[in-house]
Order: sequence, then structure tokens, then C-alpha cells
Amino acid sequence: MIHLKDINKTFQSNRDTEPVTALSDVNLHIEPGEIYGIIGRSGAGKSTLLRLVNGLETPTSGEVWVGGREISQMKERELRTARQKIGMIFQHFNLLWSRTVWDNVAFPLEVAGKSKAEIKRKVGGLLDRVGLSERAGSYPSQLSGGQKQRVGIARALANEPDVLLCDEATSAVDPETTSSILQLLREINRDTGITLLLITHEMSVVEAVCQRVAVMEWGRIIETGDVQEIFRNPRHSITKQFVKQTLLESEDGDRKDDEGVVVHCSLSVFTEKWSQLESQKGLSVHVLEGELSSTDGIALRLAGRREEVEKAVGILKGEDAGTEVMAGVQ
Repeated sequence: MIHLKDINKTFQSNRDTEPVTALSDVNLHIEPGEIYGIIGRSGAGKSTLLRLVNGLETPTSGEVWVGGREISQMKERELRTARQKIGMIFQHFNLLWSRTVWDNVAFPLEVAGKSKAEIKRKVGGLLDRVGLSERAGSYPSQLSGGQKQRVGIARALANEPDVLLCDEATSAVDPETTSSILQLLREINRDTGITLLLITHEMSVVEAVCQRVAVMEWGRIIETGDVQEIFRNPRHSITKQFVKQTLLESEDGDRKDDEGVVVHCSLSVFTEKWSQLESQKGLSVHVLEGELSSTDGIALRLAGRREEVEKAVGILKGEDAGTEVMAGVQ
């Protein structure tokens, strides 16, 4: 569905400076119907990549294919037609503040020249899908952040796109609203088979909704893979930082005054040493990631008195050179 081949993108700010490299040697393939995440810190090149996919930027070199068509070689008229099949959700909603919810969703259909009858039918169905039928006559200023993003999602789906691009779609809303938005995106993907490409700096978003993920840093893709595999066995230091932060956030409510660490170890060591860990007073052990049948190891959270936590880490490290403390006391 989406294929980026040998992509390089540079920007020339002015004649007297060296070109700025935004993307370098990027290769990416996303299957039809997949929910794919692109994660990276600010300046990693995520937004530039997204602008290449919807044709707002052209690569300095390389090819961008969407739905079997090379977007990067299209003329403006072809691009306008192609973009009708590429929906876009924005971080700050990008709604028309002088138009009602109904009119915002209707706008892309009006631009596409649809009849009034078709617009009425489609807008009604879309507002029902995103749970905003009762707010059809409201203006954006009267909506919560989550409701605004739902309007944005409905608008993005108006022309029945094959691809939905989500640019930090949950960054401007609270955690509870984030969860409901991600659930809505999962349902849309399940019901329509639409391909979703999510740009984010939050690994928790990737974990919640994506099937595969690419990690970006300084314009390059530094790691790709199945989301659960990336969580079980992150290889690049940047990826480890993202995973570490997510694990810490997920356990923050249980931390309280106890010391705690997140440790990755082999399944064989965990199985062999489980009874020894369990018998330690003042120590709690929680499996965070991985299945007991996994061959790639599991992530554990060890919490309790500092001396007990350090003793447990020593037990695991003593048996397995691959045991790694991912977060917490060392």
C-alpha cells in the first residue's frame, strides 16, 4: 500500500549555507490494512516523511508509492485526485472555526463536487460513526479537544480514503481521551480495512494500536519490527529509551516510595530463579512484557526495598550475561 524506496530529502535554506538533510536512505513498506507507527523525537524527520506520502513534498531522490501509484512523480492535477484517497488527521485539528461540525465534515465532499444528497448521507453516517451526531450544529469552539479530533477523523474519512495519515493525532488531548481516540481508530481499521500510518513521539501510542513500528533518528530509520518484538528486544539505544520511558509510565502508579527497576532477562533464567525471587521478603516481581513461551526473554519490574531489589538484580545478572537493567536503580 505504501512503499518508500531509497528516499533522500534535503532542504536548501539559502544560497550561502549547506543543504539540510531531513531524510537519508529511507526504505519503508506498509501492507494494505496495516496500522503502522513511525516514532521519533522532535527533528527526527517524521513529519517530512508524512508530507512525502501525501505529496506535499517531493523527495530529492527516491520513489514514493501509495496504492500502486508513484506519488513522487505526479503532476499537480494528478496529485489532487490522488489525495482524495489519502485522509489526514492533524495534531491541532485544523478545523474551520466559522463552520459547524456538520459543515466541517461536509467540506471535502463539497470540494470533490459531490451532490447535496450524497453529502447529507455521508456526513450523517460519519458523525454517527465518531459519536457526534448530537453535536452536528455545534461550532469547534464549543467542543472539547477529543470531540474536535473526532470531527477531524470524520472529515478525513469523508472521501472514503484507502490511507489515513495521523500526525501526532493524540498529542493535544489528555490520556483518557487518547485511549478513546485510539480505540476509534482501531475500530475504523477493523471495519473498513483502511491503512493507518501514525506519526508520534509516544511509544505508549504505538504499543496501544500499531502492529509494526519504525524508529527514526536524525532523518534515518534506525530500527523496525513487530511492536511486541521491539518491546521485548529493543536493539538501538534510542529505541531502548522509548521503551524504558513507556515501562516507567505504566508502572508509575505502583511505584510509591519503593525502589524499582525494569529488567530484561532470558526466559530460562527467569524460570530457574523464580522461586528464589519469590521467596525474598519485601520484593515484588511483575512480568511486564513477553509470554512465558517466548524465546526472546521477558521484561520484569522488580520493586521493594533497595537492598532487596539490588539482590534480585544480582541473582539475575549472575546467571545471564544478557540480563539488562532497562530502567531504575542500577
